[in-house]
Amino acid sequence: MNPASQLCDRFYEALIRFNIPLLVHAGDEHAVPVEGLQFLGNPLVLRRPLDQGVRVIIAHCASLGTSADIDKGEDGPEVSNFELFKRLMADPAYAQNLYGDISAVTQVNRDVSIISEIIRHPEWHHRLLNGSDYPLPGVMPVFSIRSFVNAGLLVLKEAEIISAIREYNPMLFDFMLKRRIQADGARLSNSVFETRRVFESGSTRISAS
Repeated sequence: MNPASQLCDRFYEALIRFNIPLLVHAGDEHAVPVEGLQFLGNPLVLRRPLDQGVRVIIAHCASLGTSADIDKGEDGPEVSNFELFKRLMADPAYAQNLYGDISAVTQVNRDVSIISEIIRHPEWHHRLLNGSDYPLPGVMPVFSIRSFVNAGLLVLKEAEIISAIREYNPMLFDFMLKRRIQADGARLSNSVFETRRVFESGSTRISAS
């Protein structure tokens, strides 16, 4: 669907009425054929549901590819989708209904600087949700543990343990990798991995506590 289309408005009204969040892919899509439809992954097209008050979860923090900066017009310049995601996260108007999902952000087709920058935004952490992007954690070539070690984001000894776990439990591997990656000594907050708070009935506001 095109999230910016007025045809979605009745759907958005229903989401608000039943207090259901909208979990939507953003950024380039390469897992399935989407020829001619990559523009639908532009984070900025989500302004329509956000402006109506829908709780929106942007999958992967829009961490792949580029899109037109439609805030500057339909023919706006190409900008990193992650930069556009950051713009939305910085908008005070969406402080209570915009979340980012961190599934896929540690995959090899994302630069390690993405997860590093996410960690360096502690003011985001209560608005981030962990997802696994299952079944991809079980696909060996999709991850490069060594890249995090080389970037100083993961201790070699821990990397060896996490790599061994992956052979037996890909979901636990994904969880542990995100828990142990660090940037400047900081890690993702516990709240990132406590996602029930967003999906429980009656959840209406984001808590920074």
